[in-house]
Amino acid sequence: MKILWFPRLQSDIDKFHITTWREMCRELEGLGHNVKIAIAGKCNKNIFGKKCISIPIVRKKIFRILSFWINGFVKFIASYFKSKPDVVILDSFSIWFSLPLIFIPHKRRALIIVDSRAPLRKLTTQKSTLSDFIFKIYTRWCLLYCKYFLDGMTVITSYYKKKVCSDFKINFSSIGVWNSGVNISNFSPQKYENSYRPPFLREKFVLMQHGEISYDRGYLETLRALSMIERKDVCLMLIGDSIHKSKMKEEINELSKELCLEEKLYILSPVSHFEIPELISYCDCAIMAYPNIEYWNYNNPIKLLEYLAMGKVVICTDMWTFNDVMGNEKCAHYLKDNTPQSIAEAINYCYDNRNLLQEWGKAGTEIVKEKYTWKKQVENLLDFIENLRS
Repeated sequence: MKILWFPRLQSDIDKFHITTWREMCRELEGLGHNVKIAIAGKCNKNIFGKKCISIPIVRKKIFRILSFWINGFVKFIASYFKSKPDVVILDSFSIWFSLPLIFIPHKRRALIIVDSRAPLRKLTTQKSTLSDFIFKIYTRWCLLYCKYFLDGMTVITSYYKKKVCSDFKINFSSIGVWNSGVNISNFSPQKYENSYRPPFLREKFVLMQHGEISYDRGYLETLRALSMIERKDVCLMLIGDSIHKSKMKEEINELSKELCLEEKLYILSPVSHFEIPELISYCDCAIMAYPNIEYWNYNNPIKLLEYLAMGKVVICTDMWTFNDVMGNEKCAHYLKDNTPQSIAEAINYCYDNRNLLQEWGKAGTEIVKEKYTWKKQVENLLDFIENLRS
């Protein structure tokens, strides 16, 4: 099968999110499918491990999206008629590239699917802005266009699917679900059994959170909880950086100084995705004290699956997105809310049971092996495509 994939991936600012597409392409090609994928900006072979379609963009505010739409459209049309794909996968930004194709008889054109990994409108605790309102209207246009003119849609969670089907009266069979995944060859606890912690983490109870440093991820609440922990050997390791001009990293540094946490907080610079498994192996527990907001129910965080694959217990908020993955397994320690008091209680509980954490974490590894490998996500995508064709 020939697949032409045009997500709005940006080589300069989507560095934390490219894993999904790289791994899906690798799995699809391993099954003998021919995948051509596009990226906005310079296409470095290290990103996908293969050649990709480079879309020139202007890195200046509104010109960024305008240049993506103009140059992306030209690249898409040229690639479509040159490669003659069987399936086209677009997203909410590139969906309009398909406009000329809707005039081609259905049997003579490729199957066209729109994939959404997260809602464009940020359903967060932050105050709504004009852009949120615009994205709400824009999302509605995209979904209605997909409903009436394209072949189907894929989303990241069943919650997301039910919401879209209900709100827009879309046929349930027209929307497929493929989740985030993990490369279990890289994220393997056995692979790092003999790894040694760096000196600054030795003899400590290490909590870890990695990825994008931004709002609505529980960072400040976790810091306040850390300040309530009397045990001196408890520390927090953060790995990542702010994006989209977020001030969260600066706020973390300021609060750390205010709460005198300099000896309990370690903020490491971003590393390549291939280095993440070893860093996870250093921690005793992962922590994802996210606020219980609608936005997270539309998501299936890769980092959650990476912690589970590595056999780590995850301290997380009791909400759908975590319940759906872990249920009542011991690999999850649920918070009733993400207040500092609740987080501190959870940290103390895990500390008191630190000798049991390795055993509890085994359930998470099995969950990932059964449901959340990239191979399984490719199977879900291909099954959906075959159902649309039949």
